[in-house]
Amino acid sequence: MLSIRPLVVVGLCATACLTMCAPGAAGPEDDFPDEAAQVGVFPDEADPFVGDYKGRWMGDVTVDPDIAAQVIALGGGRYRIRLVSKLDMRCPPIEIVEAEASRGRISFQGGLTRGEIQDGRIIGTDGDHKTQFEMKKVIRLSPTLGAAPPEGAVVLFDGSNMDAWDGTKGWELLDDGVMMVTPKGGHLATKQHFTDLTLHVEFRNSFTPTARGQERGNSGVFVQDVYEVQILDSYGLEGYYNECGALYKLAAPHVNACAPPLQWQTYDIVYRATRVDAKGELMENARITVHHNGVLIHDDQELWWITAWTEKERLAPPPREPGPIKLQGHGNYVQFRNIWLVDLAKSK
Repeated sequence: MLSIRPLVVVGLCATACLTMCAPGAAGPEDDFPDEAAQVGVFPDEADPFVGDYKGRWMGDVTVDPDIAAQVIALGGGRYRIRLVSKLDMRCPPIEIVEAEASRGRISFQGGLTRGEIQDGRIIGTDGDHKTQFEMKKVIRLSPTLGAAPPEGAVVLFDGSNMDAWDGTKGWELLDDGVMMVTPKGGHLATKQHFTDLTLHVEFRNSFTPTARGQERGNSGVFVQDVYEVQILDSYGLEGYYNECGALYKLAAPHVNACAPPLQWQTYDIVYRATRVDAKGELMENARITVHHNGVLIHDDQELWWITAWTEKERLAPPPREPGPIKLQGHGNYVQFRNIWLVDLAKSK
């Protein structure tokens, strides 16, 4: 069983972050090129504004002295700035503001806040240009990135081939040990079938700021063929039951732990299959626990129905037999690596 810890927070310039997350910075007088906003692009350099920021209010603030922000690209040089008390906490936002980038900076003003984003910092000021708060950009890595499969694990993808899977048409094996679903790809399903398991999956979304909703890096991880943990670029959103980390149309994540696009993310899943009696009658529904980037987002959640689009599909009988792990093809580009599981049914 993996030992899950909170997200690892490191400075913007740390070498490990630069390697893992591929951040970059445009020149001081250049906006991030909008050509990189095409759907399905994995640019070598990440948008210099997008990401997490953490800091403190100035002065004698005793109740909620922390302040944080998430900056989301909307395309065309526009950004949404979501100001909150803390990251990875379901709390009311302080304010959500939209603004444009110009000459290497973003100046924003809302009803409650005003400020500027430049060189990995957010400085908030009042009407007299006195600093009210200051934040620095941080890159938070999942503590289970690169987790090695334990002894006896079933390795589903180690970067060398896709031999463990059926349905590889429209999927690409890249030179850097990554496989990628393209808009032409269908569902990828394991040749082996499973019931109870622990599963580790690493994925990353493309940079698609002009896309919206379910077209923004859509995929999913299915256990026992029918229960989906949604993959989507839901960075900076509320975390609804159809967004990243959701058990699709069944349960929203406890908190939206989604990382910015282009950053590698992890799902660590513990799944207990449906229990039936000797006659095949349902005794217990399946249950699932999910950590997203090291954050607990579902805790032994009962799977009351199939996680599907239509009501008819959702109310279908739960699976009685072992089923494949599936990675969803949904017409978007999404990358995967380092996928393995421990078959708990066989270890009993």
